Amino acid sequence: MRLRHVTLATADPDALRPFYAEALGLPVSDTADGFVVAVGRSALEFRATDQGDPCYHVAFSVPGDTADEAADWLDDRAGLLAAADRTQFRYDFLDATAVYAGDPAGNVLELLARDGREGPTDPFGPESLLDVGEIGITTSDVPWAADRLDRTFGLESDPREEFAYVGGPAGAFVLATPGREWFPTDRGAEIAPLSVVAEGGTGALSFAEGPVSVVGIGD
Repeated sequence: MRLRHVTLATADPDALRPFYAEALGLPVSDTADGFVVAVGRSALEFRATDQGDPCYHVAFSVPGDTADEAADWLDDRAGLLAAADRTQFRYDFLDATAVYAGDPAGNVLELLARDGREGPTDPFGPESLLDVGEIGITTSDVPWAADRLDRTFGLESDPREEFAYVGGPAGAFVLATPGREWFPTDRGAEIAPLSVVAEGGTGALSFAEGPVSVVGIGD
């Protein structure tokens, strides 16, 4: 399963745009109500909303041997988030190392270096961001949402009541209940509008909460 196009809501697209276009140096295209960011093989779109200022968790995949370079690059542009005096976090169940920062809208942005993932590394820069590797979905019924996503994309997850990781090295959904903190911050997950187009499955599903829609477009 690969995340191809992810659409998020934000209160002020004009204030957020410079971070992705100038600080991160990613290609950005304007739309009627926001902008689209090209992230390697994926697109991340922000659309204006008048329903508050939602907070999301988004991860960009980077080459597997670039955790240190990714940390330095992101720290220079946004300042790394820390927990327990650490700024790099190893996830053995993912065979990956992550670093985190916040964007101006309060979204928790992760750079995820998965072992064995290849891509441009010299120097580390915008071209080293390979795709949208994870997107967080907030739902009050994590097991139900995990089951629906598993069926649509032929996956096998092991959800808990408050959290589930649905997907694999090519792309994943991170499911959390409202109020569960997005690591490594104290910002609680909140139900917010979200749409995702992903390869690897066929069909569409929607959650009334949010609203959230996920569309599978095959391989």
